[in-house]
Amino acid sequence: MNRNFLMKPFAFIILLLSLSFASGKTKNPYLKLKFDKVIIYDFSGGQHYNQYIVTNGHLATSVINKAELDKQNVIALNERLGEKSSFGGGEAACFDPHLGIVYYLNNKIVAYITVCLGCNVLVSSLPLKAQQQGKIGEGKNAYYIADGPSKSFRLFLNSILKMYKFSHQLRS
Repeated sequence: MNRNFLMKPFAFIILLLSLSFASGKTKNPYLKLKFDKVIIYDFSGGQHYNQYIVTNGHLATSVINKAELDKQNVIALNERLGEKSSFGGGEAACFDPHLGIVYYLNNKIVAYITVCLGCNVLVSSLPLKAQQQGKIGEGKNAYYIADGPSKSFRLFLNSILKMYKFSHQLRS
């Protein structure tokens, strides 16, 4: 039997499998980021303090609590940051964040994420393609209306808050 004839269906199956695994995934900068620890912070953001966990390269001064994430939670977090299913939620406008996630390499900040679960806003120092959903407009006038965390991603973040007894947990 012709070997090329057998290889074509095999290559087609491989292509289909790779497409199915790639669906819902986007380029994820957190999977390629070099870091040696990830620390989550419970802090007071909002109007009276710096709104973000890191401003001008410095950690917010309003930190209440902190914890280093274990390897399992870091892997899960990093994977979820690249999944379209982790986003698509609507946002409110209050932005009073209390969760900061900071990635360090040799005790220097290399990336950070600020989260307000109250208004469902997640701001990353690295652009997240998975977050870009519900595009309205074109060019410089374009914006995304569904870039907030999804319900499942919010529950994942909340499970971390509960684990470390952080404030501002989602209520059932």
